Amino acid sequence: MRLVVGIFVFFLVEAGAILGPTVLKDGYDNYQEVQRLRAREFVPPPGAWIRPWLVTKANIMIAAEQPIQWHPTDFLFGPCSPDNTRQLPSRDFREAIIYSCGELASIQWDHALECAMTDECNLPEVAKDEIRSVIAVLNAAFSDAGFVLPVTE
Repeated sequence: MRLVVGIFVFFLVEAGAILGPTVLKDGYDNYQEVQRLRAREFVPPPGAWIRPWLVTKANIMIAAEQPIQWHPTDFLFGPCSPDNTRQLPSRDFREAIIYSCGELASIQWDHALECAMTDECNLPEVAKDEIRSVIAVLNAAFSDAGFVLPVTE
């Protein structure tokens, strides 16, 4: 039995000696690539992701069937916080995002009672129309901000 264990340990040590440097080098290279991709020049501009994020959350609110869907996020903090909106590139786009965050937060609070039960949300069509109008403002501001190239024929 000792002979079998000894041979097994010998093969483990040999495999570790052969594969160890390769595994460590690949791991280090992958770590360097992750750090390079996290560098500031590879981060998308804030305006490129905040509008799709807001539209996604607004669409979740429109289709809400439960209270957790009516409150998918807090529109006063996170991407809507003043620290994040201050980074947005153009003044008009920044104002549209700030307006949209405030409106979505206001709509959440104004219609909170309609979606307070744990088993259903009875949202009036007025609330859904208000959310759709906020999405329209976001879409107009995004197209005017210059993130999308104009379509030419």
